[in-house]
Amino acid sequence: MVNMGNVWDRTAEFLSDNSRALLPIVLVAMLVPNAVNALVGSAGPAINATVGQVIALVCALVALWGQLAVIALALDPDGGRPRAISTATRSFGPAVVAMLILLVIVVVLALPVVGVLIANGVDLSALGAGVSARANLTSAAAVFVPLYSLVLGAVILFVAIRLALLNPVIVAEGGVVPAIRRAWALSRGIVWKMIGVWLLFVIVYFVAAVAITSGIGTVIGLLIDMSSAFSVGRIVVAILSGVVTTMFTLIVAAFSAKLYRAAIAAREGVATA
Repeated sequence: MVNMGNVWDRTAEFLSDNSRALLPIVLVAMLVPNAVNALVGSAGPAINATVGQVIALVCALVALWGQLAVIALALDPDGGRPRAISTATRSFGPAVVAMLILLVIVVVLALPVVGVLIANGVDLSALGAGVSARANLTSAAAVFVPLYSLVLGAVILFVAIRLALLNPVIVAEGGVVPAIRRAWALSRGIVWKMIGVWLLFVIVYFVAAVAITSGIGTVIGLLIDMSSAFSVGRIVVAILSGVVTTMFTLIVAAFSAKLYRAAIAAREGVATA
């Protein structure tokens, strides 16, 4: 039986005991890309859309590598930062491939909605800009699209929880498709516990993010110039936003590594019994 309280205690202990080894990874591979991504995301039309998407992709990949390094260090603290960096670099390719496989599956599952929208003459580019498509849909399509989207969203959420241990599995055991199967198997029996923990993480993150963007951001706007996309005020807000995102991803990465260890131990205990 996996005890989430014990997993959290091990996570907190790891973060406390390895703060010096974690600091360079967190600053360079997590805080910097998260802050840059937040700044570019708030720039709006001041930056070319394609350029912004490329920067966001690069930042996401760098942040992914940082999360893998944290997971590697959490799985093997005695190996230190050099081994964690080496393991993260080796695991980066399989992690990206696994994400692409899952993304392709999601896209395929979303094709029926896209097909219905196109068949009803909906401009997908306008839809992406926030224009409502309901006025262009037939009555049947108006029922199908939201219902299918709701079911698909629930399925994606469930699968995301079941595969929450994917990166730790890739770091510890390697592989791509076998890692997906392994992560799915390890989450069996603890799905509801994982939902509760991840829901708590997300709530705390969104509360902190809203506090930064709406609360502190407003105060900063009164004290520092925020008129331009890359003004000092916007940079400060982006850094604070990056700090919140970094803390969230750091804790989730470390927690997932310790949860992987606990799930392995629980399965071995059952097998031994």
